Amino acid sequence: MKKKYDIVAFGEALIDFISAGEGLYKANAGGAPFNLAVCAARGGCKCAFLGKVGKDCFGELLVSTAKANGVDIEGFAVDEKLPTTHAFVTVNTEGENGFAFCRAGCADVAITADEVNADIIKNASHFHFGGLSLTDEPCKSALYRALETAKEAGLSISFDPNYRPFLWSDRDCFVKACLSIPVKPNLLKVSENEALLLSGAGDLSSAMSFLLDYAELVLITLGEKGVMYGTKKQIGNIDGCPAKTVDTTGAGDIFLGSFLAGVFHSGKPLNKLEVEDIARLADKSCRIAAASTEKEGAIPSIPEISF
Repeated sequence: MKKKYDIVAFGEALIDFISAGEGLYKANAGGAPFNLAVCAARGGCKCAFLGKVGKDCFGELLVSTAKANGVDIEGFAVDEKLPTTHAFVTVNTEGENGFAFCRAGCADVAITADEVNADIIKNASHFHFGGLSLTDEPCKSALYRALETAKEAGLSISFDPNYRPFLWSDRDCFVKACLSIPVKPNLLKVSENEALLLSGAGDLSSAMSFLLDYAELVLITLGEKGVMYGTKKQIGNIDGCPAKTVDTTGAGDIFLGSFLAGVFHSGKPLNKLEVEDIARLADKSCRIAAASTEKEGAIPSIPEISF
């Protein structure tokens, strides 16, 4: 039976204030799961988003951005009292970014289990979530409710831990939260640093072996060096793509959003992909993500996506 949505993403939708120099910042719609939903929608998928924003101009910007990019907004909850979450993003001369979050007492953390639209999840094929929803209550309980619904409805599941050290009391808290999720993902996307951190390994090969006991398919993004992919059948590498990098904000989200869009265009379920399919999609997604780094911001930098 054909589902209404290909992908539903759960988590933070927030405002990225991107440094424009001399104390100036430009407001862009952002948040890792939100970026992914927009990217996959731009890649031709039917997407919905589950999250919470404030009843303010920034919440309105996020909702209008979703609409403009074809992301269903029925799952947006709006808080009458709390402000929309935001982050200040600084970019160095190599395009690498740093984040300062204004999140405590903000809307995305305040989503409750009762505000999770279960019907949207039941009418989707794939569920995606990010690690920031594990940092606090009640959003953690809301995520757990959403995951249980996704599992019961038979959705494939992807997870991006998206480690932001200043949002966690320590590294051990982050690792424990990620590895103790009651519903294990089919697909895990991690950065090189996250792979080593979650596994406790000293090298990527050992990290990959550890993570493949956690998820069926693991994608380790390596920045300009490309991506390492792994299944129980095979582990491989895709070379990076040259880029005149300006800003890496959202590049990992764009990589995974493109990869998931490619999965749906392939006509195969995630668990039926052959190693050759994974390598091809990872290569194409690397190229899309690399192209995104040549412009500022996350959503504004998403290039044309076709498969």
